[in-house]
Amino acid sequence: GKELGEEGLRWLKIQLANVYGVDKESLTKRVEFVDANLEKVFASAADPLASNAWWQKAEKPWQALSVCFELAEAYKLDDPTKFVSHLPVHQDGTCNGLQHYAALGGDVEGANQVNLKPADKPQDVYSYVAKLVEARVRADAEKGDEFAIFLQDKIKRKIVKQTVMTNVYGVTFVGAIEQIRKQIAHLYPRDADHNMPARYLARQVFASIRELFENAHFIQDWLTESAKRITKSVSLDFGESKYLELELLSTVIWTTALGLPCVQP
Repeated sequence: GKELGEEGLRWLKIQLANVYGVDKESLTKRVEFVDANLEKVFASAADPLASNAWWQKAEKPWQALSVCFELAEAYKLDDPTKFVSHLPVHQDGTCNGLQHYAALGGDVEGANQVNLKPADKPQDVYSYVAKLVEARVRADAEKGDEFAIFLQDKIKRKIVKQTVMTNVYGVTFVGAIEQIRKQIAHLYPRDADHNMPARYLARQVFASIRELFENAHFIQDWLTESAKRITKSVSLDFGESKYLELELLSTVIWTTALGLPCVQP
């Protein structure tokens, strides 16, 4: 455990706001949310099984209750900052793969959307990409595209989220079509074939991601081309006894700054 201190007490409150579901506000607003509900926090810790207890309404109720117990104990002291806490405060990245690519590629707007730049509130890259896709769909609808006409004003965050998330981890176009097909199935009659509209939408999502993270995709393209050349660069004149050398020479290999060798078939 560790004594909270002023900063620790603040972050404990932020943790409670996060697991309660108030995680899209500024950090200051999250602390204010908990301060405004401290009596409910204490009541939750004192009687968790009470009907309609405050903690039960949280997005992650059991994690919220654990923080309620911790804060209740801290505030029993004359100085709650002196409380020794054993509770970790969760931190997470925003689309870690896109964060790395945005940093590598110097994509300023992309970096902003994945929270690499300071902001009062967390940015939501999925909603941003959904807006870019919606703009493309609207433009196609004006040109008379039947898929775009039907899908106009129906592009929600949830439809693009999985494809945006997996794009930098190598999701194929076919994989993206399947991801999006599942998300738009409810828009069509049960027996309808929505493979073509999913294909259309997958193209728009890929194009929108490339628009937002343009330099990131140049890097991806370079890595892909490099891997192709490396795996084709070996002569096949080895004989069976040299199979291991063939395997290693036709593989992408590098060593990290920590000295860890990476072999990527």
